[in-house]
Amino acid sequence: MSFFLFTFPSSLRNLAPLVKPTVLLVEKIHPKYLARLERRTRVVRPQSYDEDTLAAMCAAEQVDAIVIRTKGCVTRKIILASPRLKVVGRHGIGVDHIDGAAATAAGVWVVNTPAGSRVAVAEHTWGMILTLAKHILAADRAVRQGKYEFREHTKSLQLEGKTLGIVGLGRIGTTVAGIAVHGFGMKVLYTDIVRYKAKERRLHTRRVPLSTLLCRSDIVSVHTPLDESTRGMIGLDELAWMKPTAFLINCARGAIVDARAVAKALAEGKLAGAGIDVFDPEVPPPEHPLLLSGKTVLSPHSAAQTPEANLGYAAVVEDVFRVLAGKRPAWPVNEIGL
Repeated sequence: MSFFLFTFPSSLRNLAPLVKPTVLLVEKIHPKYLARLERRTRVVRPQSYDEDTLAAMCAAEQVDAIVIRTKGCVTRKIILASPRLKVVGRHGIGVDHIDGAAATAAGVWVVNTPAGSRVAVAEHTWGMILTLAKHILAADRAVRQGKYEFREHTKSLQLEGKTLGIVGLGRIGTTVAGIAVHGFGMKVLYTDIVRYKAKERRLHTRRVPLSTLLCRSDIVSVHTPLDESTRGMIGLDELAWMKPTAFLINCARGAIVDARAVAKALAEGKLAGAGIDVFDPEVPPPEHPLLLSGKTVLSPHSAAQTPEANLGYAAVVEDVFRVLAGKRPAWPVNEIGL
């Protein structure tokens, strides 16, 4: 009896079965990057956003990556339920709803898209500033009601020469400051844990303590990340430092500013107006005092809701691909050993 050995051509022998990594996509993303994600990975979607559901799904599906926007949290329980997890991609900037310490301990990268919404949020901030400074909402109502006497007893704030205080001179804060200086001829102060000397020269600004910024600014705009050092950063005591003619804008995170303290200051005439895009919690209840104030301009966490910003945010998929390929991400939030 004779035997022979059949061998595959080398081109076929070198082909190993391809198993796509699994990605938990918590919310929808821009179609361009969704298509890229679906071509290169197996995408699974949750039925709800609570911790138990997400943890159970991660365990059952053996996920390699999570892409999350604003709904739900990536908690320690979820990370521990995902032994194959390599990366959590934040479709956006803030990562306060991701347990970074647990991710780092588990060797999981956390990545975000820090430049995605720079222009959109800066433009929205200025929309709020101008709406408040020029009494645009009240003026619109007056015209519709035929009350042209409005122009006789309401005066707008002229921005040229006034002082803008920026809390957090990151990408968005810098863009807001640039518009103030080059667009409106304003003075700019900033407070930040980091000193930016090059920005100081370019924007003719200077770094000051928060108390000084609040005392001297005609408009205060918040653009700092939310963490334990900034949670409740502006409350009753801090608001008391502000001019009664000043405006406060928050397009960062709701928990940075004590919203009820802002409502109290507005009601007592200690603050002229507030522009708020973010709340804690979201969605605010109908009886929330800021919703009942006539001195506020409010939006539903929509500052970054432009097609351009959503496309920029969805680019987090590229960093997810880098990590899944064993490479270092371009925009890491944490640091782990490779």
